[in-house]
Amino acid sequence: MPLFESAHRGPLHRHDETMRYRELGRTGLQVSALSMGCMRLGEDQGVNTATVSRAIEAGINYFETTRGYCGGQCQHRVAPGLVDQPSEIIVSGKGGLNPETTEYSFRQEIETQLEILGVSHFKFYQVGWFSWGRMPHLLRRGGALDALRRAQDEGLVHHVGFTGHDTPENFTRCIETGLFDSLTVPYNLFQREYEPTIARAGELGIGVVAMGPVAGGLLGDGCEALERELGLDVPMVEAALGFVLANPHVSTACSGMSTVAMVDENVAIAGRLDAATGLDFESISARLDRIKTDLEGGVCTTCGYCQPCPQGVRVPRYMVEYLNWKGFGLESWARNSLGHVPEGQSLDQCNECGECEEKCPQSLPIRARFEELRDLLAP
Repeated sequence: MPLFESAHRGPLHRHDETMRYRELGRTGLQVSALSMGCMRLGEDQGVNTATVSRAIEAGINYFETTRGYCGGQCQHRVAPGLVDQPSEIIVSGKGGLNPETTEYSFRQEIETQLEILGVSHFKFYQVGWFSWGRMPHLLRRGGALDALRRAQDEGLVHHVGFTGHDTPENFTRCIETGLFDSLTVPYNLFQREYEPTIARAGELGIGVVAMGPVAGGLLGDGCEALERELGLDVPMVEAALGFVLANPHVSTACSGMSTVAMVDENVAIAGRLDAATGLDFESISARLDRIKTDLEGGVCTTCGYCQPCPQGVRVPRYMVEYLNWKGFGLESWARNSLGHVPEGQSLDQCNECGECEEKCPQSLPIRARFEELRDLLAP
């Protein structure tokens, strides 16, 4: 007998007055155009519960969680907001794997996450931090895939997806195996390298969850220079979400939200956007290409994978200000902002070990940029 009751397969929650919905690949599920990434929930549980509850009330029906976020507390922070919901929502779980992962250990992780969340099943369970190089670990007998297939047979998991930061070519190879129902990849105005993979997913009927649609908040308030550069006549957040949702192969834009106010703002935007938002995306893409050509090496999205730095350096803070300086010409802004970094987190602590570059999903030339920033900050 399974440890958890058989998964219910009723209709998904929706609220058509405030939210638009899209097909989630070939699954037959209608997912909200805006979904909630839960890695940014804070320590105030009252705020967390209100935020999750408000998101559901507004029509969001996809929540991305995993046990490792928020210092191991992500799913604990989500769970109270899921209590007594009137209809079904998608709460995705996520587990990583390595050469030592067994069917038993992966099954234990699924069950642990179900218990923490207080739900009977996962409509989606994702293989996290995945790459083509880890495919052998997934496929080996007695491994993670066997655990997932058995969980599907028992109704504990409905669909299997993956997420990670491998190359677009490798992720295309992953979805072409036919093993997955969805993929979750970074996609926003700055990060467009996965567009070919997203298009291929559309051809194959694979659901696409676009994470970081506002680039970790980078595309929020305070981007007047970028708005001018792009010639926008709408707020930056609306342009950012509009760009992502204009891609017909994107199922949902998964934005990290931590307050009711963030939910209300993003819902108001997503609720009026669809695949024909009226923005001139070809023109925006061309202008972005020019900016990124000027900023050789790519753009930091403050994902935090480079942290913690062994020496305590706030790497994302410096990378964001590098973009403001080099990409948008905000030299005084960058210099002033970096002048307020606490001493123990400053560039003075860097010993150029290169660990941040090894962990960076974007393979940014961090040490070279640090050298340029040292020159900028020199008296």
